[in-house]
Amino acid sequence: MTELKKRKPKGGVERVVLYPAGGISVIEDVAAVQGVEVELVDDGSSYEELFLSNDGLVGVEHTLTLCSQQRDASPWLDKEFLRRVAVEGVVAEITLASGYEVLVGWSERFAVEQALRLKSLNVISGKRPTDLPRVELTLWSHDTESAFV
Repeated sequence: MTELKKRKPKGGVERVVLYPAGGISVIEDVAAVQGVEVELVDDGSSYEELFLSNDGLVGVEHTLTLCSQQRDASPWLDKEFLRRVAVEGVVAEITLASGYEVLVGWSERFAVEQALRLKSLNVISGKRPTDLPRVELTLWSHDTESAFV
């Protein structure tokens, strides 16, 4: 009998590393730029692709929602990090619970022109006294290239 790999569910997202888009001009730069990684809480993170067609133009909206305990999320709350995410955006290296890896915010054709940008940042105290405070970071982009891949 084969041993099954045990893993905690994280809403479909296992791990995410965010790289500031301003330091990336070619795909090889992703490995050279220091990324930001925060431990995610179970069932709190998700990655969604929404394919759209508007007057024959096809595009994809990418929405990446990340959730972490507040004590672990200090890199996301850093003013300089938030400024960079809002202004220049980020490239996200996402590992899904299925084991599939995807790079969002980068394309050969547009480089980082369609990087993920800050959509919202929520600090949530919880509903019950036993709930730990958490932070929810939502990033978004509209990509016109990945619809053709």
